[in-house]
Amino acid sequence: MALRCAELFVAENGYTDLAATADSTRWVLEADDRGPWPRVLASRGGMLERSAATVQCSARRCMVFFRAPRTPHECAYRVVSMTQVFTRLTLQPGLVLEARCAERRV
Repeated sequence: MALRCAELFVAENGYTDLAATADSTRWVLEADDRGPWPRVLASRGGMLERSAATVQCSARRCMVFFRAPRTPHECAYRVVSMTQVFTRLTLQPGLVLEARCAERRV
């Protein structure tokens, strides 16, 4: 369920190669978003892949990892976090780099 919620969140908010949903009540401003909505949504386009790479849940939070193809790192990810009941979704700032990426690709 966390995976599905996060994939819907990134699609609706324009983080994938698809256009953001037309329903502006689904859009969420992130900490580093500046300017009017059209500019914010344009800057997000293609930031994340449509499908999540993996999910990790604890008793309090779920973290869903999406590959970030617009970075110079081959194995860079961004994280969508949410509560354990799949609410309060947000894209966390910063990248998560996979330490063993080169080993896995060989």
